[in-house]
Amino acid sequence: MCGVVGYKGKEIKIIDIINSLKLLEYRGYDSAGIAFSYNGNLVIQKNEGKIDKLLSSFNGKYKDISSNMIIAHTRWATHGIPNDINAHPHLDCKKRIAVVHNGIIENYKELKQELINKGHVFVSDTDSEILSHLIEDFFNDNKGNNLFEVILNIVAKLKGAFAFVAIDNELQELVAVRYESPLIIGIFDNNNYIISSDIPSILRFTKKIIPLENGDIFYVNKNNEYKIWNFLVNKEVKRNIEFISWDISIAEKSGYKHFMLKEIMEQPKVIKDTLLERIDLNSYVVNLDDKVKNLIDLVIDKIDNVMYLACGTSYHAGLLGKYYTWELTNFNSDAFYASEYRYITKNINLEKILYIIISQSGETADTLFVSRELKNLGANIIGIPNVIGSSLYREFVSFPTRAGIEIGVAATKTFTAQAIAILLLNLYINSIKDEDNPILKNLIKNLNEFHIIVDKFLEDYMNIQELAIKYKDYENFLYLGRNLMYPIALEGALKLKEISYIHAEAYPSGEMKHGPIALIDSKMPTMYLVPYNELIYKNLSNIQEIKARKGKIIALVDNKSLEIVRDYVDDVIVLPYVDKFLQPILFNIALQLFAYFVADLKGLDVDQPRNLAKSVTVE
Repeated sequence: MCGVVGYKGKEIKIIDIINSLKLLEYRGYDSAGIAFSYNGNLVIQKNEGKIDKLLSSFNGKYKDISSNMIIAHTRWATHGIPNDINAHPHLDCKKRIAVVHNGIIENYKELKQELINKGHVFVSDTDSEILSHLIEDFFNDNKGNNLFEVILNIVAKLKGAFAFVAIDNELQELVAVRYESPLIIGIFDNNNYIISSDIPSILRFTKKIIPLENGDIFYVNKNNEYKIWNFLVNKEVKRNIEFISWDISIAEKSGYKHFMLKEIMEQPKVIKDTLLERIDLNSYVVNLDDKVKNLIDLVIDKIDNVMYLACGTSYHAGLLGKYYTWELTNFNSDAFYASEYRYITKNINLEKILYIIISQSGETADTLFVSRELKNLGANIIGIPNVIGSSLYREFVSFPTRAGIEIGVAATKTFTAQAIAILLLNLYINSIKDEDNPILKNLIKNLNEFHIIVDKFLEDYMNIQELAIKYKDYENFLYLGRNLMYPIALEGALKLKEISYIHAEAYPSGEMKHGPIALIDSKMPTMYLVPYNELIYKNLSNIQEIKARKGKIIALVDNKSLEIVRDYVDDVIVLPYVDKFLQPILFNIALQLFAYFVADLKGLDVDQPRNLAKSVTVE
C-alpha cells in the first residue's frame, strides 16, 4: 500500500527525492515524510496530507539542500489515524535511526511491550515505529556491529508483511528489507542506489533495476558498497540487474487534466501492444509465450475446469474470463475472489483445474498468498500481471499484459489489457480443440482491428460528458447487464463508487426483479448495458419493467441495438457495433468515461480517491 523511497550514494538534492516519491502517491496519500543526513544530523520533516504539503514546507526550508542518504514515505494508514505523528519516517529514542515501512507487523504489540519494559518511549500509534526502536535496542545490547547485522537479527523476530528501509546516521549505512511486500533497487552513476516500492519513482534516475526477492536484505555501507543477503536461505545472494524499457513520460500527465483520463485514452495502444506478435493473421494462430503454451499443452487433456482468481477490478476481468471460457472452450469455469478462495482449497482435485491468477501490480497480497498455497499443492497456474519483475511474474508461469505504468488509482487500461490477455488464452485453448473453427478465425481478425475502432470512439465523448452533467447529483445508481455484460456492470458500478463516491450496485439483468426492483424510482437511475445480441429482447423486457416504475434509464447501446431500445429509455450512449466477445471491453471504456466525468464535475480528486491505494499489499 504505502510508497517507500530510499537513497544512498553521492549527494543529491532532497527535492529530487520528494519529486520521486510523488510518483508513488497512488500507493497512499494520507500523510508523507522524509528523513536525511545533513551536517552530521538526522533531519526529519513529515506531515498529515499529501506530498504537495511536504513539498511546500521543503521549498521554504530545504530547497537547495543535498544529502547522501535519504528515506521518504507516502502513507496509506493501517495502524493509527492519519496525522503528523503517525506519518513516517519513525525515529529511535536517540534520533540516530530512521525507518520507513510498507506492510503490517502482526506481532508489534508484543514487541512494543518488550521495548517499553526496557525503557523505550513510543510517540505514534503505528506498528512501524517498533522497527526503529528494535534497531536501537539491538545496538544497545551489542547484537550487531553494523546495521546489516542488527537487521539480520531483527527480521527473525518479525511476523507479517514488510518492506522497510532504515538508515543509521552515525554509521552512514542503509538497509532495505523485502518480505511479502515489494521493493526495487535502481542503480546509476557508479554506486548510487535508489530504493522504491515501484518502478515509476526510479525511472527519473535509471532504467537499471534489481527487483528484490522475498527475504532479501539490501545493505549499503558507508563506502557505498552493497551486498544482498537472503534471510530465508541465510546466505549472500546475487540478483541480476534488469533493464526497464518504460519511459518516464508514461508516469506524466502529458497535457491531460488527470492520469485517469490519460490512461483511458491510451487504451487503443494498450490493445495493440497486448496483441503484438501474439496473433498471426496469415495462419489465424494465437502465439503464446513458450512457457504459457507449454503449460497449457501439458495440462489440456487433464483439466475440465478453468478457475480465475483475483481481487477488485482484476476479479471483474476474471469474471469476464469465466464467460469467455464457457463460450469459447468445452471447459467448466468459475471466478473467485482470491481473498475468499484461500479458505476453500482443501479437498479440491487440483489436477483437473487450470488456475488463471490476475493482478495488475503482481503484488496483491490476497492474490499472492492463495497462489503460493496452490503452487505448493501442485496446482497448474498461469499468472496475468502487468508489472514485469513483480512477484506474480517471477514466481509463476506468467502471461503479462502490456499496459505500461498506470498511475490513476482506479484501474482503467489495465482492465482492458487483462481482458485481451484472457481472451487470447481462451482462443489458444479453442484452437487446440478445433483449429478450423470459424469463430476463432473471425475473432482473431476482429481483434486485430479492434484498437482502430476504440481509437475512433474515443475521439468524441461529448455525449458522455453531457450525461455526466445531467446525472452527477444523483446519490444512487443501478447497473444491469446480461451474460458477458454482467462483469462490465460490476466494473462500471465499481468505477462510479471509487471515484465519485456515489452508491452504485450491479446485478445480472434477470436478477433485477428478484429484489433490486424494490429500489427503483425516479431518484435512482439505471445504467443498462444493451448490446445487439441474442439477448436484446430479454433486456428490452427488463427495461420496460423499470420504466413501468418510473425509473430513469441510461442505455449503453451499439448502432444496431439503438433502434430497438431508443423509445423505451431516457438517454443513450451509442457505441459502434463490434464482435460479441469485444463488446464488453468497449462498453467498459464508455463506463470509465462516465465515471470519470461525474467525479471531475463534482470536483473530486479523480486520481487519488479517498481511502484507496493502487497496490493492496496487505491482507
